[in-house]
Amino acid sequence: MNIVECIESQLRATLDKCAFEINICVQDQAQGDRYQQLTSALHEYAKAATSLEVLQKIKAQMPDETPTVDENEG
Repeated sequence: MNIVECIESQLRATLDKCAFEINICVQDQAQGDRYQQLTSALHEYAKAATSLEVLQKIKAQMPDETPTVDENEG
């Protein structure tokens, strides 16, 4: 897996986690400090979504074959 795919996977996992937290906050608004939790989850979701969008633009500009690092070199 190259670095771009690794970051993309991480960002998608963050989006899934945030979506889950957002759903919990919306479904159970009365418990605890849901306002702060929802605000935090929305902020993190927006940040990850924006990062993923930028990463996809970078990925589209990359050549099809990405160089790999040989562990024996260096």
